[in-house]
Amino acid sequence: MEKVLLVSDNRSASLSLSSFIKESFGCSIRLAESAAHARTIIGADTAWELIVLHLPLSDESGFELAQFISENTPACCVAIVRAEQAEQMTERAESCGVVVVPRPFSRQSLYQLLRAVDSAVRRSWELYSETLRLEARINEIQTIDRAKFRLMQYREMTEDEAHSYIEQYAMKNRKKKAAAAAEIIEKIEEQYM
Repeated sequence: MEKVLLVSDNRSASLSLSSFIKESFGCSIRLAESAAHARTIIGADTAWELIVLHLPLSDESGFELAQFISENTPACCVAIVRAEQAEQMTERAESCGVVVVPRPFSRQSLYQLLRAVDSAVRRSWELYSETLRLEARINEIQTIDRAKFRLMQYREMTEDEAHSYIEQYAMKNRKKKAAAAAEIIEKIEEQYM
């Protein structure tokens, strides 16, 4: 775990939790004092691995923020709540993948929970990275296919001829095939459309 966001409007809880997490996992921690501040931070950078919410917050209960996190980031979200609120929040939180921790809790139990979360974060981060890589590859293939189709449609080439044309264009201009295909599409659209 490297990127952690801690959201709490309680200064002493923020200091205590951030020092505990830093000592335990050796990660960098960014602090947010409110849900609005957290949304601003998340909006600027969605690549958080873990977001810890110390609830309630001054500007909202925190459940809405937890939902926002689960919908807009690949981060694992842990919500630390009062024991009497834990049961109510657990049902709602489970639906969006938020781990609820009732307080008070021991350092050992929090450490074990965060260690398990760290393991899950690593696995999900690998899957997320692989998904992004595959999406980029699919976009490249689609661009190349669009260029082939345009060449076949407007320059009356066969599929093999269009494929060879794109490869030769890419080599001649020292570009990746997808970038070359995008240029070919642009040139054909300027000329024929």
